[in-house]
Amino acid sequence: MSELRRYPRIRYSSVIFISWKTVNGQRNHVLGRILNVSAQGIGLELATRIPKGSFIRVRAYGLNLDDSATVRRVVQRDGVYVLGLELSESLDPNMLGQSSASPEWIASAAAAQQSASM
Repeated sequence: MSELRRYPRIRYSSVIFISWKTVNGQRNHVLGRILNVSAQGIGLELATRIPKGSFIRVRAYGLNLDDSATVRRVVQRDGVYVLGLELSESLDPNMLGQSSASPEWIASAAAAQQSASM
């Protein structure tokens, strides 16, 4: 199977706060667990299903993250939902460097971020 990701992922474990509105306008919020991060995305698991395509708010203090994201992938696995999020703004590679990212990942993320902004 070929890798279709634009940015490499690193394992990361931390709490994340998610909030969103349903199609009928009801506000929801839930805590989840981050599984991995990349320059433009987060993999996480939640006890609550959020539909693919939903626009959500994400907060992860360990990543200094307070941003919006779109749910790109939802899979139910072992009683939890594993979500793939695409962030509206890129994560700061320096912040990820403080949280166990390898120097190669930081360089790769920085290069990808630079080429995306050109």
